[in-house]
Amino acid sequence: MAELLKFVNKICPVCKAPFTEGADIVVCPVCGTPHHRVCYAVQNKCALEELHAQGFVWNGRLPDEEEPVKPEQSVDPHHAEYPSDTPQLSEEMLEMLEEQDPLHEFISGFADKTIGTDDVSMHELSAYSATSIFHYGRAFRSFRGMVDGKKHKVFFNVCSGLFAPAFQFYRKMDFFGVIVLIVMTLPSVLMTFAAMNSETGGVSDGAYMLFNLFNTAVMVMLCIFGDYIYYRHAVKRIRKIRENFKDRPTSDEYYMALYESGRPSFARAALGLLATAFMEACVIALPYIMPTL
Repeated sequence: MAELLKFVNKICPVCKAPFTEGADIVVCPVCGTPHHRVCYAVQNKCALEELHAQGFVWNGRLPDEEEPVKPEQSVDPHHAEYPSDTPQLSEEMLEMLEEQDPLHEFISGFADKTIGTDDVSMHELSAYSATSIFHYGRAFRSFRGMVDGKKHKVFFNVCSGLFAPAFQFYRKMDFFGVIVLIVMTLPSVLMTFAAMNSETGGVSDGAYMLFNLFNTAVMVMLCIFGDYIYYRHAVKRIRKIRENFKDRPTSDEYYMALYESGRPSFARAALGLLATAFMEACVIALPYIMPTL
């Protein structure tokens, strides 16, 4: 506990908020810079990673943080000043940071706590999405009208359609995942009934192509609009979780709760794959089951 007290009132390099006593803090193993655990998890790396190659080591303040004003002291002419062992940022490194301002501005946008018209902030959305923050950060900004002032609903995500419905379960959209599972299984059910009612025991090439086009169209629509559906799901979940933190809406515990609630689940994805396989097995078994009903 005493070790963590030295970080109190120091600044997190991601959200720029000072650390409070009892805050959940993680320290970069390379440069020693402290971060809120949620902020570190959102980026999945140190916020000052680009400075590691120059030997930067955290000395109590961030590179762009003003040095505290020290009281004037009498100058001893016999006192010699020696350079500190702690590496300092050179003028060239500061200029490099200034040149990278667009990137820093983009990253810091993920930690923006300003509530938008959707009643949530980018920091909340970033904490909830937990992973792939660069992809979802750009998608959320587009949906919220933060790119060109217009709110969009289109943002391409191949995984959302190609791996449906497992991807929806992976992102904990269970209800929507069930809907996608039913919709994508429906063509197989219809083809099976058509084959059962035909004299040849099969379906025409035209019907087969039509069913395949339907499934392809569903996949394409999910690739195009899947992220927007996830965004609307995230907004609803964030609002619900916030109800449990009315007394501390900006606490570390709140953002950690968002992170844990939205963190993708491989177990759910596996169940989604099993559910898909089960549905397909039921469709294959239909010709053998229907006559006995």
